[in-house]
Amino acid sequence: MKPEKSSSKPGRGLTEKHRRQQMKFLYDKLAAALSLASSEEKMPALDLLDQATDYIKELQKNIKELRTRKDNLGQPVAVDVSEHNMGALLEVNIVCGSENKCLKMCKVLQILEEEGAEVVSATTSAVLDKICLTILCKAFSSRLGIETKQVQERLRNLVSGR
Repeated sequence: MKPEKSSSKPGRGLTEKHRRQQMKFLYDKLAAALSLASSEEKMPALDLLDQATDYIKELQKNIKELRTRKDNLGQPVAVDVSEHNMGALLEVNIVCGSENKCLKMCKVLQILEEEGAEVVSATTSAVLDKICLTILCKAFSSRLGIETKQVQERLRNLVSGR
């Protein structure tokens, strides 16, 4: 019976040695992934695992924030232009995601003026993750009025980035 034990011990020892080498390789790979390989001191395995856990949690938090931002970018943009008083007054409502902060009020006003509208009032508000813009206009010339569909098309193109 003793010869069997002695013959199985070297096999078990080699298996254990291989397991330790594999673990060392994996810990070194983890340290490299965490950019800790440049440090001169070897970090204890428990500290390395603790740091890796913190790093993974931070990455998960970043992924969640990026998904939220992506969802906001994908929010539909609503541009509604409606006439009042037989085309003499125009109400423009634009609702877009907060990621569309780059929407320049001066560009919106420029389009309205080019289409023959004079701005009477304008309000902007942020509600949760949306920006709401309401502009009341009147026609420069009541005889000519304002081409509602053209205004709406140009504003949609502006807001959607086309």
